[in-house]
Amino acid sequence: MAKKISVYVSEEMHRSIKAAASLRGKSLSGFMVDAATIALHNPDRKAAASRMDRLRASVKTEVTLEEILQMKEEGRRF
Repeated sequence: MAKKISVYVSEEMHRSIKAAASLRGKSLSGFMVDAATIALHNPDRKAAASRMDRLRASVKTEVTLEEILQMKEEGRRF
């Protein structure tokens, strides 16, 4: 069964959220559930940066300036 959550926001924020929901054809409740779902499933910047650092460290590939210029001359994009 669904649970109810009450959140207090300023009148200005309420108007903004209500307008955004309306523009998307959603109820206020549906809009807030979608927003909460997105917030819960997307990492914050610090976590994303940490994950990218680990990925970069695991690849251990370096490209020299000469290689970059050669690829650019060949028309390759990366």
